[in-house]
Amino acid sequence: MTDIKQKFVSLKLSNKFSPVNIADDTQSPVVSNGVVQATLPLTLTDVLFVPKFSISLLSISQFIYIITAK
Repeated sequence: MTDIKQKFVSLKLSNKFSPVNIADDTQSPVVSNGVVQATLPLTLTDVLFVPKFSISLLSISQFIYIITAK
């Protein structure tokens, strides 16, 4: 989950996701999801673009799946 649109190498609009709760007790819509090239050998798929989310989060279980699948 990230609010940095420039990180995405591909992005598709979606309305299938529920809004996420922000630390300031508000909600932000999930506008789209896509692919982020984290480092040259590491590509993250199904990353959510959340405009009001002020930090980026990575699911450890998703990260472990990516590493073990290769």
